[in-house]
Amino acid sequence: MKHDVVYILKNDYASEELRYSVRSVVQNFPHNRIIFVGGKPDYMTADIQIFDNQVGGTKWERSTHSLKLILENEDITEDFWLFNDDFFIMNKVEPTMNFFGGTLEKRIIELRAAFGNTSAYCRGLERTRAELLNREKDALSFALHVPMLINRTKALRLFNEVPSPIMFRSYYGNYFEVPCQYMKDVKVRDLESVPGSDYLSTTDGAFKDGKVGEFIRASFPDPCDYEKDIPLKELYTEEGEERYDRS
Repeated sequence: MKHDVVYILKNDYASEELRYSVRSVVQNFPHNRIIFVGGKPDYMTADIQIFDNQVGGTKWERSTHSLKLILENEDITEDFWLFNDDFFIMNKVEPTMNFFGGTLEKRIIELRAAFGNTSAYCRGLERTRAELLNREKDALSFALHVPMLINRTKALRLFNEVPSPIMFRSYYGNYFEVPCQYMKDVKVRDLESVPGSDYLSTTDGAFKDGKVGEFIRASFPDPCDYEKDIPLKELYTEEGEERYDRS
């Protein structure tokens, strides 16, 4: 069964990465529909757009607000693939389960070595690990830069049972003991690397100026249907009250 692909985007989103991420999905990733939640750039459309003013003072709060809209929307497939705009599918894949990248403890040690104890992200991982262990759950890291398969019913249950599940991917994966296999993270941060893998992810700088960005753009040179001037079948306001056909 093919599932929807969901992107959470900033209201003022304007990066070129999304263009190539969607092209890679269309070419290489089995999917039902492509859905944008939040904003969208002028050059893209989607099967469904869910507008969201993304309430919250932090990036995590704003993305969580959009995530909850997805989970509460019964028009979206019960299971869906959660994407970021900087996820690229480089070869045809048939994903069946999620990936983890080792333990949260290992990831925390790596971040401390790189950034000390000043990283808010590191502190979030520490809190997540402590809460999971307190609940007698595993503490694996699902914070990889690859798509994650999410079940809407389970994710809503998580938000109901855990007041503030920061580091949602790792909390969700461990809380429900999802089937998973190990993968080394595919994020490319430097300007010289061009890994050969089915999945890639980049920083803004590596995509814009690095060899990996050149490789990704060369791999997907042709526009897809989502870049053409075609109407959205349905548009949703944040409240979900107005639906209208633009065709």
